[in-house]
Amino acid sequence: MDLRQLMKAAILGPRVSREPMSFRQLINALRPRTLLPLEKAGVKPGLYHYLREANGTFTRFHLRVDSTGGVLLANASAATHLRASGVIIAKGLLEGERPAVIADRLVRSFRGVTPAQAAADVDRLDRILTELTSPGDNYPILNLADPAFSPELAPLDRPLSADLPLAEPELLVPILDRLWELGIPHVTLVAGEDPDAAALVRAVERAEDLGLIAGVRGQGSVLAAGTLLRDLARAGVDHVDLTYLSAQPEVHDALAGSGDHEQATRAMVELGENEVCPVAEVALVESTLEGIEETLQSLASRGVGNAAFYAVAMTEGKSTGGALRADELIEAARLVEESAEESSVRYLWYPPVRFHLGSSLAAHVRRGPRAGGDHAVRVEPDGSVIPARGPHVSAGNLLKDAWETIRNSEVFCRYRRRVESDTHCDDCPGLAICAADCPRNPAGWADGRRVEDE
Repeated sequence: MDLRQLMKAAILGPRVSREPMSFRQLINALRPRTLLPLEKAGVKPGLYHYLREANGTFTRFHLRVDSTGGVLLANASAATHLRASGVIIAKGLLEGERPAVIADRLVRSFRGVTPAQAAADVDRLDRILTELTSPGDNYPILNLADPAFSPELAPLDRPLSADLPLAEPELLVPILDRLWELGIPHVTLVAGEDPDAAALVRAVERAEDLGLIAGVRGQGSVLAAGTLLRDLARAGVDHVDLTYLSAQPEVHDALAGSGDHEQATRAMVELGENEVCPVAEVALVESTLEGIEETLQSLASRGVGNAAFYAVAMTEGKSTGGALRADELIEAARLVEESAEESSVRYLWYPPVRFHLGSSLAAHVRRGPRAGGDHAVRVEPDGSVIPARGPHVSAGNLLKDAWETIRNSEVFCRYRRRVESDTHCDDCPGLAICAADCPRNPAGWADGRRVEDE
């Protein structure tokens, strides 16, 4: 049984029937008839942080316990959605409990589970943990919305990640503390075009001190300046997302600024030397899409195995300034996914960004995506929480509002209605970009305020 099969088996919970039945009936049957609250099994909701060593290498695990289950993350690279039984097993194993003790807890917590079944479930998750202990630099978190991977699981209570623009420490520290308190284990700091290097390093140090997975996003010409990358590595940064638009310097620099391609490639080398995972962030427009195969091959040759993509898109008339039309996005996604697989580069999709007339394409690209995928939110320095898709409208304030208030706001309810159902169709079967929302539908784009040229 491979890792994917193991993880799929683990998320299903205790087995209470062995009679032949349909897949959907099997999923329903695997749900326990009576489940004691997780608290009664000794597991309280919250975020738990662990280190596990294997052959001299340490892996960071985050176990996020929600009301109906949880999420297990290994480094910043792999995630699996667990039901309550999986949470109980994972927490016990990561805290060094004997498998027999954990199995006994399952028998006492779930009706109809035999000691043999409980022992088998513990062994299954123990093998998953062994596989995840050395996940390498596989940065992108798995798309938990993929229905083939996690069928009929409850939606996450809270996001897994937050994108946070750099600001003064007195603004950022309370937000970082609150993210940890809420069990949001991953933060990506958006450097901007003229960051305070010392403040950026201090923010990473604070995130790491708390136990958060910490990343930084920015352009090569910004992050490769001076000793910033080395200082970030020493502060403990887990990944750095670099704007990398094309293997052709003239195409990249036309959007990112003169000389930025050279600085981005230099930053990739320096990150490798400092053992920090680089992630290429690629904006898809007419000029960058045209050479996407060469771009991905270039990344692979440089040892960059992770890339995140987002389209700058528009709905009206002929493409303006190179933005892609809505009806072009499926074919663009197909080309990206096929090219990434051929180059052995792992890819992650961010929601498309709406192009606003009156602003240049370069300004949109330099600003970048709103948030790092549908497992993420945008948190502004004042605490405002913005969903990954839709209008740039606050769902509440992270520092002032309870998370349930934010989650139940109309802004978030409208967002969840878009992403909680599978949008794969016969027109584009198998595309990963379609797991959360159809890219052709502008209602699912990140629609922001007018982007000003700097």
